[in-house]
Amino acid sequence: MSFGRADGRLRVRVDDVISPSILERLAGQEGVLAPQIDDWRAMVDSVAIDTAYDGTVFDVDHIDIPERRTDLVAGTYELDAPDGDRPAAVRITDMLGEEILVLEERAIP
Repeated sequence: MSFGRADGRLRVRVDDVISPSILERLAGQEGVLAPQIDDWRAMVDSVAIDTAYDGTVFDVDHIDIPERRTDLVAGTYELDAPDGDRPAAVRITDMLGEEILVLEERAIP
């Protein structure tokens, strides 16, 4: 995952997501051929972004929930970035409801 800030904007790009629970479940169902997931976005139910995470309360500024089951999350997002030194946080929820929280590393001025 990568974060970038420029001109008052926050750019977030999710490059890959691995859900151990989904992979374990698929491995238990494999028959002759091992299951293969070609696109990480197929394992993701939603992506939520807090542009100024305070470490306690996740305040959703943007959420990407595909409209139909066949749709996928975008994976790349650009949002207004608030002033301050709070990091952005991304909460990824997989198709089994498990969550991954990733925080932006910010240098403290």
